Order: sequence, then C-alpha cells, then structure tokens
Amino acid sequence: MMENIGLNSDIQAGGKVFHIQTQFMEPSEKIVSTIFEDGKVITRKSIAMKNSVPVPELKVAVSRLHRDMSEDIEMLFYISDKVGTIRHAVSNNKLGLVFYKMNLYDEAIEEFQKALEINPEYVEVYKNLGCAYLRKNMLQQAKAAFVAGIDKNENYADLHNNLGYTYFLLNNFSDAIKEISGALDINPDYIDAQFYLSIVYLKSIVYDVQQSSLPSKIERLNHSKELLDNIREKGANYKVEYIVSALSLMEENKYSEALNALESAQSDHPPTVETDIENDFYLKFMFGGKGKEDRYINEYVEQLKQVINKAPLYPDLHNNLGIAYLIQCRNMFLNALEEFRHALEINPNYKKAEKNLKLAENDGKGFLILLRAILK
Repeated sequence: MMENIGLNSDIQAGGKVFHIQTQFMEPSEKIVSTIFEDGKVITRKSIAMKNSVPVPELKVAVSRLHRDMSEDIEMLFYISDKVGTIRHAVSNNKLGLVFYKMNLYDEAIEEFQKALEINPEYVEVYKNLGCAYLRKNMLQQAKAAFVAGIDKNENYADLHNNLGYTYFLLNNFSDAIKEISGALDINPDYIDAQFYLSIVYLKSIVYDVQQSSLPSKIERLNHSKELLDNIREKGANYKVEYIVSALSLMEENKYSEALNALESAQSDHPPTVETDIENDFYLKFMFGGKGKEDRYINEYVEQLKQVINKAPLYPDLHNNLGIAYLIQCRNMFLNALEEFRHALEINPNYKKAEKNLKLAENDGKGFLILLRAILK
C-alpha cells in the first residue's frame, strides 16, 4: 500500500472561500483535484497516473495539479473583474457559461443578465439564463427567461423544449406538451425533446392527470412508444438499456416502473464529448494574459483535435480550430517582427531586414484586423 499523497488548501476568490483537495487515487490510477464551496463540489479534474511512477514524481504531479486548480479559480474571478469593465455581451455570455459549468449559478445568472442588458437581442443568452434558473429551481424566473427568448425568436427549438420542461416541472402538462411538440416541429430529430416529451406523456399517465387539451391516454402512450423506439435507435445521449427497459415495461402496462427507468436514463447519462472548451480559452486569451503563450495555445489546439476525433460532425469545433490556427499564425507573425527588429538592433544598416520589417508591418495590419474582427 502506497503512502497517502494529497494536498488540501483554502483559497479566497470573488469574495468567497473555496476548498481545494487533490489526491492520488491508487486504485483508479488517477490524480483527482476537487474544488468545494461550502462542502458542495464546484468542479473536478483528474489526470491518469500509473502506480509505478516513483513517489517523488507523484508528489510533484499532485502539487502541479493542485496549483493549476487554484490558479484557475483565481483567474476566473480576475477575468470576471476585467469583463466587468467593458460592455461586451459575448464575453459576459461566455463567462456566464464557464460559471454555469462550474455550478456557480448565482455568478452565471449575473453574467447572463449583464449580457442581455448590453444586447437584448442576444437570443442564446435567454436560454442560458433560463437553464441557470432551472438549476436553482427558480421555475417562474426560468419560464420568464424562455418566454422572453421565444418572443425574440420563435424558431429556436431549445427555448421551446426548455420552456416545455419548465411547464412540466410546474405540473402544467398541457403547455409542456405544446412547447416540446413545438420544438419537434422546428427540429424533428431533436433527441432531447423526444425524450422529454416521452417523460411528460408517461408521467401524465402514471398520475392520471386530467387537464384540458391533453391527448387521449392511448395517443400519449402510442406516441411515447414511437419516440422511445426512435431514441433507442439513434439517441446516443441516453443509455439504451434504460430505454429498452421502459419500452418493455410499457408493454406490460407497468407505467410507473417505466417512468422510473426513464428518470434513471435522465440522471445516468453516458459520457459525453466536451464540446464547449472554447469559452474558457476565449476568456483566458482575451482577458487572462494568455494571448502570447505559445504553450497554452498549442495545448488548446491539441485538445480541440482530440475532441474533433471523437465528435467530427460538430461544426463549432472545426470553426474554433480554424480560429486557433489563426492565433498561432498571429503569434508566429509577431515573433517574426521581433526577429527583424533584433536583426536591426545588431546591424542598423541591414537593408534586407529593414525592408522585411516594413513590408511585414504594413501588410500584417490587415491580418491583425481580420483576427480582431473574428474574435469579436
């Protein structure tokens, strides 16, 4: 049995106290670092580490990850302060999404609200704000956010689906069915909407809900089976064993047990590909002083490539990789300017270096303007 290798420390950031615990987990061969707030897990990160690694190296790796987690939470609130000094809705939204991912919902809500104050037409933010309210079980506020977003763009399927799920949580089954069905009218292949509509149908049957505008029980049952059959075939977001179990139980008229199976499918998702790594990179690049760190940008490029290998059909990932390549070009360009200047420092009469510097400075302005425009 190896000695216990771990670190614990408290850190103050954003007017809060966070506890960071980093531990080498011998059975799973991982170093796991967790950030807590008031005993609640905020975020967790792990790296693989073989048991065969010498103890001194393990201690260094544990210390490095512990330090990185501490710096990340400090950096996040530092960036929050900097974003607060400008009026840029995109940055507020991205910061809100990072807070949301870290389960810091109050901070996320504040950033989404700021984004909408700056740009009330930024429809995606209404969805993000509503989802943050849902996480805090603030159902009426979530409903208002989704409705406001639909008023801006009635063809946004996510807003209809999320509004429908909110109605479901409010026990308004008729409007839940109406909104989730509306999401499927916009996007018939929307797997999450198919799943939630199945849950709404099944729960309304289990609890014998009597509300106006509800389809008949047999219609709800048959439509639910059709949706679940489709999810079983195509729905990678949900573990197939739960879907198969629910369908089998429905055939036996065991609707309560079938509902339990779907609720298990809802809570026990298979591992998903993380496709939203761009938000953290963008904020650190724009506000965290990482713009000229080649190692940081190269690591981001490699991370994007790995995610694309797992999810090659996500257009956002390819777009983000293209931007990352442009940033690499920008840094190489700035390095080139420095070398031309260095050549002239050594030999002020070096005409070729002088010519190259002038050409690069003049022609490079367009490239830098292009990159700034893309990053806006």
